[in-house]
This record gives sequence, C-alpha cells and structure tokens, in this order.
Amino acid sequence: MISVQSSWGPLPIRMLSQVLVFFSAMVLPSAYGQEHLDQRQLVFDEDFETRTNRWELTDPSAWEIFEKDGNHSFGLNKRISNYTPKVRSPHNIALIKDLREGSFVFTFKVRSTNDTGNHRDCCVFFCHRDAEHFYYVHLGAKPDPASGQIMIVNGEPRRALTENKKEVPWDDAWHQVKLVRDSESGLIEVYFDDMTKPHMSVNDKTFGTGRIGIGSFDDMNEFDEVRLYTLHSISPQQTKAKPSTKGNSKNNTQTAKKPPERPTPTVADYAYGQESQRQRLDFWKAESDQPTPVVLLIHGGGWVGGDKTNYGNRPIKNYLDTGISVAAINYRYIPQAMEQGIEPPVKACVTDAARALQTIRSKAQEWNVNPMKIGATGSSAGACTSLWLALHDDLADPTSNDPIARESSRLQCAAVTGAQTSLDPQQLRMWIGNSIYGGHAFGFAKKGRSRAEEFDLLLANRDQVLPWIREYSPIELITSDDPPIFLEYPKQKTAPNLGGNEADPTHSAMYGVQFQDQCKAIGVSCDLVYPSHLESPFANAHAFLMHHLKR
Repeated sequence: MISVQSSWGPLPIRMLSQVLVFFSAMVLPSAYGQEHLDQRQLVFDEDFETRTNRWELTDPSAWEIFEKDGNHSFGLNKRISNYTPKVRSPHNIALIKDLREGSFVFTFKVRSTNDTGNHRDCCVFFCHRDAEHFYYVHLGAKPDPASGQIMIVNGEPRRALTENKKEVPWDDAWHQVKLVRDSESGLIEVYFDDMTKPHMSVNDKTFGTGRIGIGSFDDMNEFDEVRLYTLHSISPQQTKAKPSTKGNSKNNTQTAKKPPERPTPTVADYAYGQESQRQRLDFWKAESDQPTPVVLLIHGGGWVGGDKTNYGNRPIKNYLDTGISVAAINYRYIPQAMEQGIEPPVKACVTDAARALQTIRSKAQEWNVNPMKIGATGSSAGACTSLWLALHDDLADPTSNDPIARESSRLQCAAVTGAQTSLDPQQLRMWIGNSIYGGHAFGFAKKGRSRAEEFDLLLANRDQVLPWIREYSPIELITSDDPPIFLEYPKQKTAPNLGGNEADPTHSAMYGVQFQDQCKAIGVSCDLVYPSHLESPFANAHAFLMHHLKR
C-alpha cells in the first residue's frame, strides 16, 4: 500500500456540542451488552478539522478532504481506483495507521455522494492482516450473496459470512455506522442508524487482530467523526465482576476505566510526531503575565498501557492554581515499537517523551512557557521515562533543519513515583530476588509470554543487549551535572531488604535506595521517600516540583 501525506492547513475546530450529540448516539447500549461497552477506551478520534496524516490508502489519488458549511470530511472523489487487489475484494481502502485491534467498537458518520441506485455501498474493514487476509462489512443498497453482507477475504476472492436480506436505505443524507467486534467470542455486529439493533451479525474467529479502516468496494462516500474504542474482552460470567489487578501483568494493555474529570485543555491532542497516533499531548496554560513553568505528566502502564486522560483535576488544577502550566503526553507502546522495528522497543517510548518536551519548548512564546523551568513526573514506566529524560545527555541537534530537534530535551527537575531505576536483569536480581520487570523493553515480549518469562530471556541474553541496557537504565546515566531528583515509593509496606523478595518487586523502594546511593556517590541531589523512610523536606513529588519550579 501507499502512504499519503495530507496537505491541508489548520482548520476551524468543530463546536463541542456537535461532537457530544454524536458521541451519545454512537455509544448507546447494544445487543452486545452495556457491560462490555463499559470496558471501552477511546484510542482513535478523527473529525478531519485539523492537519492529519493518520491514514494509509490503497489509492491516495482517490481520497481528499471536502468542506461544506465550515465542516470538513474525508472521502472518495472517484469510483474507479488505481488500486487492483490481488483477489476479488474492495478497491477503495483507507486504513488507520499504527493501530491493530481485535476487540473494539468502531463508529463513524458516512454519506453516499454518488447516486448509483441499487449499487450504492460503504465498506468497513477490520482484522486486516494484509491485502489478501481481512474481514469487511459491505453495506450495499440491495443485498445479494456478493454484497450487503459481512465478508471475509482469506487468500481467495471474498465470500459472504452472512445471508443478510436487509436493504440499506441510502440517500444523500449523513448516516451513522457502528461496528462491534469481540475477538474472544468471534462476534461481529454492524449497525446502521439504529444503534440498538444490529443490521447484521455473525460469529467468526478466523482472524484475531488486525488493522481497521473505511472505504468502498467501487462507490463514492464521505466520512466524518471516526472513533475507535478498544474493548476489554470478557466472558458473560465475568461482566458483573471487576477485573482483577492482582498478580503480575502480562503483555497487554490495561483494562480501560472511565477517565477522571479534568479541566478542558488549552490545546488538545497536539501532534508532536507523525509515526503514531499516540504521539499526542494535551496542554493547559496557567494564567500569568510572565512565562510559566511547566510540569510534564508521563503516564505509567508498563509501556504497554495507560493514557494521558488518566490524569484528572487533582494534579492538573493543583499546578494551574499555582501558576504552573501542565502538559500530559501519550507515547508509543512497546508492541507498536516492535511492529515498527524499533530497537530496542523502549527507545520509542522515551524518545517520544523527549520529542514532546522539545515540542513544548518550541512553543514557548505561543504557550507562554518558560523553557528553563520544565520538570517531569510520572509513575512506574512513566517514572522511569521521566528519569531517563532528566539524566540522559541532551538530544538537541543545533545543526538540524527541524526547529523542534534543535530544542533541548533536558529537564530542570524530576519527581517520580514507583520508578524502575535499572533495567539490568543481573543487577535487579542482586537488588530484588524476585525481580521480573524489563524483558519487554528490549524486545523479548511475545503474545502469551509472561513478564517472568520475558525477564528470564533478558537475563539469558544480557551480554548481547548490554549496550541497550546501559543506554536506557536511569542509574547508568547519572552524571554530576544532572538536575535534582525526588523518588517516592508509597506502597512499600516493609523496609526493603537487599537481595530479598518483595511484595511488589516491580515498584520496590530498593530501586530508590540503590539509585540514591549512586547519586550521592556522584554528587547529584536525590530525595527518597517511602513509609518507613521520611528523610526529605518534601512530603511528595508534587511539593518537590512546586519548590523547584517556582523558586
């Protein structure tokens, strides 16, 4: 397939009320069950009102942005595509970049723009592996065995999985479509306008996960308000129970929770990179006549889950009320980095954070930011990333043609919670006898493989990846010119015991004890706090950041 670079400039933002009306209509309870919908997490949201490069197209010349009455949509400008599939299947396909899902709810608005009578159609693509292996829904005006069905392409010409006889009432108006897919049960449901009763449904488990997209077999449509929600796949017997958070997490994203309330960002979903939809940040500008400090919020989740929307009123408003601006970032997950061939995968997570920081500095004048007063905070993997930013050599390239790349990636301070200060398996087993965290950071993740198995593989292959370990372990990066650091481990119930087993080995205060010792030896200021060790003048990370950014 061919990637397309969009070229339209900044466009006006749609009124929030319009979005909310559509959102309410699209996520009503369905035959799939409200319990499942409650497990959703928004991972893709596109209304085509701003510059974007989020689609991979089979024929870029067939797609363009349309504008009518101040609203923008994305659609097809011709029926006959320059793309010819290898087997009989649709010609006009737009796939979301960098997203592969198995259990999800996919919603959008669509209108037919070419009156071909009984031949009007719209297609929804999912579990797309390659050009010869995927599902698609064909919403044809007049169903027959080859149209108006849920279809499968599996190395041969498309064939129907359903025997649908319901017509699609195409006209020139906008319509609503919802597709629900549960990879565990094989359920596929498609809705057209009526969001409570499926237009057609089937169960099939041929393909588990894959890419998702929109298009047409050989007709013309416009699309708008495209949203993708991942689903935590659970059995009917589990729907009334809360998912367990005990034990060691595996290589999958965290169960989605309803995001907390938070202030409306001054700038929302600002794209700081083009390699992934997750390269986005939200920014809140504090009221001030003078340039303000900034706190960078980097979410946790083991580099395989979490989201910037996890930060709510408590941290954001607390900083804003004291004149400190706030930025919350998303970054590529380890699985995305592995799919993109990035070595080691953790490089994508931490360098995305660096790029976000450089982007904020490049916006210093526009966003009223003091580029010399930026600190970072986060928990777990977000804490490790924050430390990496604070300690790593400056990534600024003064000779770059990219003005953002010329900005500094250094922090003035970092205050973190539950940080992993080393990713060296040999060192970690000396510190914490039951350590299991870090193998996925260096590419030893695989579906079905546990964290402990990943760790064992990292330990067995340590010599081969030792240069990577030294590049991405915070403790390896400490030098005398580093900024002040604050570490807290609030869940440490007992005093850490060198070499002993820990109740939570991934967030043990032993990480902090060893890191603080190294900082002291080199001459870097490092405060450490946990329940039985309260020897810092600062009670928590928030107090530490307030002190260092406001003085």
